[in-house]
Amino acid sequence: MAQSSLSQSPSSPRALPWGALVLLWLVGLYMRLPILIAPPLAGEIAEALSLGSAAVGALTSVPYVVLALSMMLAVRIARRIGILQALIVALTVVALGSGLRGLALSAPLLFAASVAMGLGLAVMQVTLPALLRDWTPQHLALGSTVYLNGMTVGELIGAGGTRPVVLVLAGGDWRLAMLCWSIPALLIVGLLILRLRSAPAHAQYDEGSLPQRSSHWRSPRVWLLGVPLAASIGLYMATNAYMSSILSARDETGLLALALFFYNASPLAASLTMLWRGRRWIARRSPLGICGALGVLGLIGFLVLSGWPALFMLVISGFCITLELTLIMALPPCLERGGNVASLTAGMSFVGYTVAFVMPMLGGWLAQWLARESLALWPIIGFSLLSLLALRNLPLADDSTGTSASAI
Repeated sequence: MAQSSLSQSPSSPRALPWGALVLLWLVGLYMRLPILIAPPLAGEIAEALSLGSAAVGALTSVPYVVLALSMMLAVRIARRIGILQALIVALTVVALGSGLRGLALSAPLLFAASVAMGLGLAVMQVTLPALLRDWTPQHLALGSTVYLNGMTVGELIGAGGTRPVVLVLAGGDWRLAMLCWSIPALLIVGLLILRLRSAPAHAQYDEGSLPQRSSHWRSPRVWLLGVPLAASIGLYMATNAYMSSILSARDETGLLALALFFYNASPLAASLTMLWRGRRWIARRSPLGICGALGVLGLIGFLVLSGWPALFMLVISGFCITLELTLIMALPPCLERGGNVASLTAGMSFVGYTVAFVMPMLGGWLAQWLARESLALWPIIGFSLLSLLALRNLPLADDSTGTSASAI
């Protein structure tokens, strides 16, 4: 495969496309927010629909599973109706699916709406990076950073703002709270439609170059990006899942609230850092490798240390994991063109999310088998260390020479 242009100059002389950047951020906001508004409302939903603890947990996991499994279908949808058109339909489905959860009168309807929402999110994930070459052709790194920043902010306000703000404004009605979150998404859909109508007649958003197959499974890029992506997602998921039990096992439950707060606030700090320095780091080998290594080492420090030093290492890990995730997700529009961006995004995301779900479960079984809570994180730590080897073979810029590695 011929080597594509990796990135544009960080200081492009052209004016910034502010309209496109704002729209990218707004769409990015809803790439994870609809999933994370359910956990804060879990108690009210469970009581209203008589859900058990497993069903409550599935409210969050089902959309992620559907998202991962629907990546190939998402590319086919984009190929059939066009990239921007697919994004408009997907965001509409996400808004309606999220809102319909608030109108569901039974558990089957609730989960059916969650499945539809997960499919819409999958289409959003593969189409948004593919639009960058048309919306921000001279600012690919900045465009990637902006929409990923929107995604991070959406995660934070969805998880942290639903109960203290939106539920209060909804008068304590969880159904109305879910509907309130859906309305802004429909307004963003309107902005996307205006963007589509105002596009030049010759603008095709590279639909014609969409691949005839859903994914290049024989392309090493899918795996070389998917494996470190799985490591970064898996580290973050596993740490959040097992933090409570690990701290409890070493009699440090008093640190749990602070650990959860600072660890889950670290992505925002990382996202803001990317807005500041990201254009110089994207598509370069050293920042990606350093962030990946520090993310793993920080988590090892959390396990072997105790007290405030362990908490400090935990925050370092969360910060660097998020940087690594952002740098990886920004690579498809830098490495590919047109519909191949959507195909590469779909393939690496499928690999990443699938492995990221499996590794924490293996850790949980290991910890239960050997009756030692700290072992829950070691399988994903070992996998993450091995994933660093994949970064050496990616066609990224070499910081020392300014040239790219050989084409894959």
